[in-house]
Amino acid sequence: MLIIQTTIDQRAMTVLARVNRKTLRRGSSFPVRTLAWFVVALEAFLTAAYLRGGFGSWLPNTVMGLFMLGLLLLEDRINGAAGLRHIPEDHRVVNATFQDSGYVCRTQSGENWYSYGSIQAAAETEDFFFLLLDRRHGQIYDKKGLSWGTPEEFRALIQKKTGLKIQKIR
Repeated sequence: MLIIQTTIDQRAMTVLARVNRKTLRRGSSFPVRTLAWFVVALEAFLTAAYLRGGFGSWLPNTVMGLFMLGLLLLEDRINGAAGLRHIPEDHRVVNATFQDSGYVCRTQSGENWYSYGSIQAAAETEDFFFLLLDRRHGQIYDKKGLSWGTPEEFRALIQKKTGLKIQKIR
Protein backbone atom coordinates (compact mmCIF):
# COMPACT_ATOMS: atom_id res chain seq x y z
CA MET A 1 0.00 0.00 0.00
CA LEU A 2 1.24 3.49 -0.92
CA ILE A 3 -0.11 6.80 0.38
CA ILE A 4 0.49 10.17 -1.31
CA GLN A 5 -0.79 13.62 -0.36
CA THR A 6 -0.79 16.25 -3.10
CA THR A 7 -1.82 19.89 -3.11
CA ILE A 8 -3.03 20.93 -6.54
CA ASP A 9 -1.91 24.46 -7.42
CA GLN A 10 -0.98 26.50 -10.51
CA ARG A 11 2.50 24.97 -10.75
CA ALA A 12 1.17 21.41 -10.58
CA MET A 13 -1.52 22.09 -13.19
CA THR A 14 1.00 23.75 -15.53
CA VAL A 15 3.23 20.68 -15.36
CA LEU A 16 0.20 18.41 -15.87
CA ALA A 17 -0.77 20.37 -18.99
CA ARG A 18 2.78 20.06 -20.35
CA VAL A 19 2.92 16.32 -19.67
CA ASN A 20 -0.49 15.79 -21.32
CA ARG A 21 0.65 17.77 -24.38
CA LYS A 22 3.82 15.67 -24.62
CA THR A 23 2.08 12.30 -24.18
CA LEU A 24 -1.57 11.73 -25.09
CA ARG A 25 -2.06 14.95 -27.09
CA ARG A 26 1.29 14.73 -28.86
CA GLY A 27 -0.04 14.02 -32.36
CA SER A 28 -2.89 16.52 -32.28
CA SER A 29 -1.01 19.52 -30.90
CA PHE A 30 2.00 19.25 -33.24
CA PRO A 31 0.28 20.56 -36.42
CA VAL A 32 -1.28 23.48 -34.54
CA ARG A 33 2.01 24.42 -32.89
CA THR A 34 3.82 24.16 -36.24
CA LEU A 35 1.27 26.46 -37.87
CA ALA A 36 1.57 28.93 -34.98
CA TRP A 37 5.38 29.03 -35.32
CA PHE A 38 4.95 29.60 -39.07
CA VAL A 39 2.63 32.54 -38.35
CA VAL A 40 5.19 34.01 -35.91
CA ALA A 41 7.94 33.73 -38.55
CA LEU A 42 5.69 35.19 -41.27
CA GLU A 43 4.66 38.13 -39.08
CA ALA A 44 8.32 38.81 -38.21
CA PHE A 45 9.22 38.75 -41.91
CA LEU A 46 6.34 41.08 -42.82
CA THR A 47 7.23 43.48 -39.99
CA ALA A 48 10.84 43.62 -41.17
CA ALA A 49 9.77 44.10 -44.82
CA TYR A 50 7.32 46.89 -43.95
CA LEU A 51 9.87 48.68 -41.77
CA ARG A 52 12.58 48.38 -44.44
CA GLY A 53 10.23 49.55 -47.16
CA GLY A 54 9.07 52.53 -45.13
CA PHE A 55 5.43 51.44 -44.99
CA GLY A 56 3.45 52.52 -41.95
CA SER A 57 1.40 49.34 -41.49
CA TRP A 58 4.02 47.29 -39.66
CA LEU A 59 2.37 47.58 -36.21
CA PRO A 60 -0.51 45.07 -36.77
CA ASN A 61 1.99 42.45 -37.95
CA THR A 62 4.21 43.03 -34.93
CA VAL A 63 1.28 42.81 -32.52
CA MET A 64 -0.03 39.61 -34.13
CA GLY A 65 3.43 38.01 -34.12
CA LEU A 66 4.03 38.88 -30.47
CA PHE A 67 0.55 37.65 -29.53
CA MET A 68 1.12 34.28 -31.23
CA LEU A 69 4.59 33.99 -29.69
CA GLY A 70 3.13 34.66 -26.24
CA LEU A 71 0.48 31.98 -26.74
CA LEU A 72 3.10 29.46 -27.83
CA LEU A 73 5.41 30.17 -24.92
CA LEU A 74 2.63 30.29 -22.31
CA GLU A 75 0.41 27.49 -23.68
CA ASP A 76 0.92 25.10 -20.76
CA ARG A 77 0.51 27.85 -18.16
CA ILE A 78 -2.74 28.99 -19.80
CA ASN A 79 -4.09 25.43 -20.03
CA GLY A 80 -3.06 24.77 -16.42
CA ALA A 81 -4.84 27.90 -15.20
CA ALA A 82 -7.98 26.94 -17.12
CA GLY A 83 -7.87 23.44 -15.63
CA LEU A 84 -7.33 24.77 -12.11
CA ARG A 85 -10.42 26.96 -12.43
CA HIS A 86 -12.49 23.79 -12.91
CA ILE A 87 -11.25 22.21 -9.67
CA PRO A 88 -13.27 23.29 -6.61
CA GLU A 89 -11.30 24.55 -3.61
CA ASP A 90 -12.30 21.53 -1.50
CA HIS A 91 -10.80 19.17 -4.13
CA ARG A 92 -7.33 20.73 -4.21
CA VAL A 93 -5.77 18.67 -1.42
CA VAL A 94 -5.83 15.00 -2.40
CA ASN A 95 -4.87 11.99 -0.31
CA ALA A 96 -4.44 8.97 -2.56
CA THR A 97 -4.09 5.40 -1.36
CA PHE A 98 -2.79 2.87 -3.87
CA GLN A 99 -3.63 -0.77 -3.19
CA ASP A 100 -3.43 -3.96 -5.23
CA SER A 101 -7.10 -3.83 -6.25
CA GLY A 102 -7.18 -0.15 -7.26
CA TYR A 103 -6.68 3.26 -5.76
CA VAL A 104 -8.81 5.81 -3.97
CA CYS A 105 -8.47 9.60 -3.97
CA ARG A 106 -9.89 11.38 -0.94
CA THR A 107 -10.62 15.11 -0.73
CA GLN A 108 -12.55 17.24 1.76
CA SER A 109 -15.78 16.64 -0.12
CA GLY A 110 -15.58 12.89 -0.75
CA GLU A 111 -13.68 10.06 -2.33
CA ASN A 112 -13.36 8.44 -5.75
CA TRP A 113 -12.29 4.89 -6.50
CA TYR A 114 -10.33 4.10 -9.66
CA SER A 115 -9.16 0.91 -11.28
CA TYR A 116 -5.73 0.66 -12.81
CA GLY A 117 -7.36 -0.27 -16.11
CA SER A 118 -8.62 3.31 -16.55
CA ILE A 119 -5.05 4.65 -16.84
CA GLN A 120 -4.03 5.29 -20.46
CA ALA A 121 -0.56 6.71 -19.82
CA ALA A 122 1.80 7.19 -16.89
CA ALA A 123 4.60 9.73 -16.70
CA GLU A 124 6.92 11.39 -14.24
CA THR A 125 9.02 14.49 -13.86
CA GLU A 126 11.56 15.30 -11.20
CA ASP A 127 8.85 16.33 -8.72
CA PHE A 128 5.62 14.60 -9.81
CA PHE A 129 4.00 11.39 -11.02
CA PHE A 130 1.13 11.61 -13.54
CA LEU A 131 -1.66 9.18 -14.31
CA LEU A 132 -3.46 10.23 -17.50
CA LEU A 133 -6.97 8.84 -17.81
CA ASP A 134 -7.71 10.37 -21.22
CA ARG A 135 -6.77 13.38 -23.32
CA ARG A 136 -8.67 15.77 -21.02
CA HIS A 137 -8.28 14.16 -17.59
CA GLY A 138 -5.19 13.42 -15.59
CA GLN A 139 -4.09 13.03 -12.01
CA ILE A 140 -0.94 14.44 -10.48
CA TYR A 141 0.88 13.12 -7.43
CA ASP A 142 3.70 14.95 -5.65
CA LYS A 143 6.73 12.76 -4.95
CA LYS A 144 7.42 14.75 -1.77
CA GLY A 145 3.93 13.84 -0.56
CA LEU A 146 4.72 10.13 -0.31
CA SER A 147 4.09 9.34 3.35
CA TRP A 148 3.97 5.58 2.96
CA GLY A 149 6.27 4.09 0.33
CA THR A 150 8.98 5.29 -2.02
CA PRO A 151 8.98 6.59 -5.59
CA GLU A 152 10.56 3.31 -6.72
CA GLU A 153 7.72 1.31 -5.13
CA PHE A 154 5.14 3.59 -6.75
CA ARG A 155 6.81 3.19 -10.16
CA ALA A 156 6.90 -0.59 -9.77
CA LEU A 157 3.24 -0.77 -8.67
CA ILE A 158 1.96 1.34 -11.56
CA GLN A 159 4.01 -0.55 -14.14
CA LYS A 160 2.89 -3.90 -12.74
CA LYS A 161 -0.82 -3.02 -12.50
CA THR A 162 -1.18 -1.11 -15.79
CA GLY A 163 1.44 -2.79 -17.95
CA LEU A 164 2.54 0.71 -19.03
CA LYS A 165 6.05 2.07 -18.96
CA ILE A 166 6.30 5.31 -17.00
CA GLN A 167 7.54 7.99 -19.41
CA LYS A 168 10.14 10.46 -18.14
CA ILE A 169 9.26 14.03 -19.16
CA ARG A 170 11.58 17.01 -18.86
